[in-house]
Amino acid sequence: MKPFCAALTICMLFGMSPSRYISLPGYAFRTDPTCHRTVSKLQFDRRCDWPRIGIKDFSPPNQFGIWL
Repeated sequence: MKPFCAALTICMLFGMSPSRYISLPGYAFRTDPTCHRTVSKLQFDRRCDWPRIGIKDFSPPNQFGIWL
C-alpha cells in the first residue's frame, strides 16, 4: 500500500502544473496570451489555443473532483 500511495502522490505533484492557457474576453477558446495568433480570435488557432481539438468554451474538469 505504501508504494501505491507514494506513486499516487508523485503523479499528483507532477499533474498540477499551472496552465498557460486562460480565458480572455472576446476569445472563443482558452488561449495562450503570449502566443502570436495566425487567425482571428473567433477562430481556432492550433498553435495558441487549447484543447488541441478545439472545443469552444472548454474548461478542464477539477482535478480533485473525485476526492471531494
